[in-house]
Amino acid sequence: MNIDTSDYYPWGNSRKRPSESRYAPSDPERNAPDMPADDSTEADDTPPEAPAGFPTALSHLLSWILSPVLMPTYAIVAVFILSMFSYAPATTKWTIIGIVFAMTCVIPCVAVFVLTRFGDVHDVALTRRSDRLYPYIITLACLLACGFYLTRTGLPLWVGFFYIGAAAATAVNLIVNFFWKISAHGAGIGGFLAMLLVLNRCGLPSCDMWPIVTATAAAAGLLGAARVWLWRHTPLQTVAGEITGFLGVLLLEMLLGA
Repeated sequence: MNIDTSDYYPWGNSRKRPSESRYAPSDPERNAPDMPADDSTEADDTPPEAPAGFPTALSHLLSWILSPVLMPTYAIVAVFILSMFSYAPATTKWTIIGIVFAMTCVIPCVAVFVLTRFGDVHDVALTRRSDRLYPYIITLACLLACGFYLTRTGLPLWVGFFYIGAAAATAVNLIVNFFWKISAHGAGIGGFLAMLLVLNRCGLPSCDMWPIVTATAAAAGLLGAARVWLWRHTPLQTVAGEITGFLGVLLLEMLLGA
């Protein structure tokens, strides 16, 4: 029985799995390990692999460089490079950057590795929707903790609110994830884009922000295309993730009067 890929591509099975094309319907090898033969939820939750080649390698590279667990670190680095806080002492800047990196990247990554070792998660890339519940909960807690930490460092509230807004977007993604595989990569870069706009309004930027905002928006488009190419999401899932991350940060900043 064919595997239903409609969760990834709403137009159905018109774009066949690469592994599917190697076997005729009557071929006994169709039940090989890479092609589950049953209709279980676990089988349906596993996306197919993109064909090998330069586009796939580039898509993987973009996915790792623009990983959602790195966006909080990129955000605090942007604050210390692009805003009035570029004049802060180097020791202070590196200390805060290191703490943000540990809280929002190291802890979630270690947690995913441990969950993988214990079998609660199938792979560190979290390719299955069913793998994302515990990582979402851990990431949400880390973002909240980081946001509260930054509000007590002497930085303005809008800096800490970025992380609290990212936590709010993560909470939305967590709920949606029970029904639909919304893009965490999209949410990450969408929230980062919103943070740049807030920085431009509140952070007394040290340079013209619009080329950076434009480049980030273009990167968001490339990242979305990469996730679709890798069969991780549909275009709608990537756009929905970007909108969720963008609005989660921007609306919270506006509601709290940053």
